[in-house]
Amino acid sequence: MNVVIQVIQFRLAGLSEADYRAHTERVAPIFRDMPGLVSKLWLADAATNTYGGVYTWRDRASLER
Repeated sequence: MNVVIQVIQFRLAGLSEADYRAHTERVAPIFRDMPGLVSKLWLADAATNTYGGVYTWRDRASLER
């Protein structure tokens, strides 16, 4: 297996942390069904308003889809 790691980072604008966390709960099941996605870790640092995720993909083609 030739996995690919992808890191996404962003700041919340116009959305409270509580609202963002509620949103992540609603969309989490979507990630379970993404073809080629091995795992997703959610990142959150409220002190710096930095959020994101670390994705592990089976291969580059899966990431690009």
